[in-house]
Amino acid sequence: MNRVLCVVIIVLLVACGVLSLGLNHYCDNAITYKAQRDKKARELELANATITDMQVRQRDVAALDAKYSRELADARAENET
Repeated sequence: MNRVLCVVIIVLLVACGVLSLGLNHYCDNAITYKAQRDKKARELELANATITDMQVRQRDVAALDAKYSRELADARAENET
């Protein structure tokens, strides 16, 4: 009986060790995944901010282009008359 109890305890300890190693592995994977997710989220925010900034600049350039095109057309019309 003593020998059987000792074997059962050893088997349970080995099982606990294996389970703890598996748990540690999956915990490390979860931490790595979270870090990757956070990094990609920051990169996405930066990309979206860059796109928004470029769109604002594009609108500003289009407004300047329209203004100068209008001035050029007015100057050409004035020169022709």
